[in-house]
Amino acid sequence: MTFRSQAPRFAGGLLLGCALAIAACDPAPVESEATDLELKLSSTFDSPEALTRAVLEAIAKEDVETLKSLPLTKDEFRLYVWPKLPVSRPERGVPFEYGWGDLHQKSRNSIAGNYSRYKGRKLELLSVGFQEGSTDYGTFTVHRKASLKVRDKASGEELQVELFGSVMERKGKYKLFSYVTD
Repeated sequence: MTFRSQAPRFAGGLLLGCALAIAACDPAPVESEATDLELKLSSTFDSPEALTRAVLEAIAKEDVETLKSLPLTKDEFRLYVWPKLPVSRPERGVPFEYGWGDLHQKSRNSIAGNYSRYKGRKLELLSVGFQEGSTDYGTFTVHRKASLKVRDKASGEELQVELFGSVMERKGKYKLFSYVTD
């Protein structure tokens, strides 16, 4: 056999090796490398109260698209949250797509449930609390299990409601983590 007859096999092996090397690379920059590539969080607020008022306004206006736009996006979750979670460690064997897909689907299901229950109601925010405290992840903090005290403007009734689950705090801004309340 000559080198010429081995060339296609060698080129194919080289191509496969390069493809495997590229696939092994993590396409999402870790936060310490993010500098110019850093993704700006969308739909952030100056306080948990301001975020909650945006949710309440969208519910009153029956604006489901705004509700869907408030929680973490897939890219935000991949860049900021996933690398910090214990479940993301390679030895756990949980792929990012599974972690994101599970959170995203549960969040959408919670939107649907709360939207059907409260849509069109004008609710005034009285207070925001977090039943399960906060967890500091170094570059962000997650405030868990939001509990809202609201007043129904039509009836005057005061209610304790859980319209969303957690809130992410990063660089002094607040972002809805997800609508998952369980």
